[in-house]
Amino acid sequence: MKKLGFGLMRLPYSEDKTWGNVDLEKTRDMIDSYMKEGFTYFDTAWVYHGGFSEKIFGELVGKRYPRNEFQVTTKMPLWGMKDSSELQKIFDEQLKNCHVEYFDYYFLHALNKEIYKKAEDFGGFQWMQKMKAAGKIKHPGFSFHDSADVLEEILNAHPEVELVQLQINYIDWESNNVQSRKCYGVCCRHGVKVSVMEPIKGGS
Repeated sequence: MKKLGFGLMRLPYSEDKTWGNVDLEKTRDMIDSYMKEGFTYFDTAWVYHGGFSEKIFGELVGKRYPRNEFQVTTKMPLWGMKDSSELQKIFDEQLKNCHVEYFDYYFLHALNKEIYKKAEDFGGFQWMQKMKAAGKIKHPGFSFHDSADVLEEILNAHPEVELVQLQINYIDWESNNVQSRKCYGVCCRHGVKVSVMEPIKGGS
């Protein structure tokens, strides 16, 4: 796999409200150019672009490319959930949105100390293992926004995690808030693979 992913959080805009004001034609051209150059990894989420991001992925990738030609990650939005039964309900909808039978990678979205507690209360990590056993998730993990100490706590409790998505860029590498370097070090010590979000800090 080439190591540059295609994020579906900041797509070009248009006035067409059909796809949440996303310019579908421009996005299609971007995706086709990306795939033509041999890149294959896509990252989306339930909440991106007001809930349209997964559907756009499904329309432009899931429906148009053979399943063995791409990898896709999406994420479970625990912060808005009231009951653990929502895990399966949302997940099943995500499969339909993306027009896939399984996700190559799947994250509990934006874990911090508070959302991690909710993940534990709802059995989120155990549920992901259940989906992995069913062949619906190939590699379970989470995206992360908190201190290295909280990350250490999570990985100590869940050695089954295979991938962590961290915010890593030159500005945040030594940041006391984001702690990119420290968090990356935690993952290295645990032997957990890392994917990078915000490599150019949202363009800033």
